[in-house]
Amino acid sequence: MQQSRTVEFDTTAYSLFAVQKACHRFSNQASFNVQVVETEGVSSIKVFLQLMNGTSDEELTRLVQLLNNEALEQQLREKIRLQTEGVRNLILAHAFSKTGLIVPDGAAPAA
Repeated sequence: MQQSRTVEFDTTAYSLFAVQKACHRFSNQASFNVQVVETEGVSSIKVFLQLMNGTSDEELTRLVQLLNNEALEQQLREKIRLQTEGVRNLILAHAFSKTGLIVPDGAAPAA
């Protein structure tokens, strides 16, 4: 008998992208159906997961715990990426300015 469970994430705490990335992380252990649902004006992300191999309830519980931890990690990574985007772009612009790949406005490209 295949084990399955539904896990719900609050859209005020988790993005759909973070939850999808978390599900992808465990796609070798289970199949996932991710849906955004709205109930009484409140949105949530529901994940229906079904184990591919194994039938124990302990395995399913462990996977749900890992999924919750991974969703949190992905959400934090997304937040950090957004917070550091300006600095990353500045570093990249500086690095590319030294290569000759980017030509200042009005200047002839290097041959």
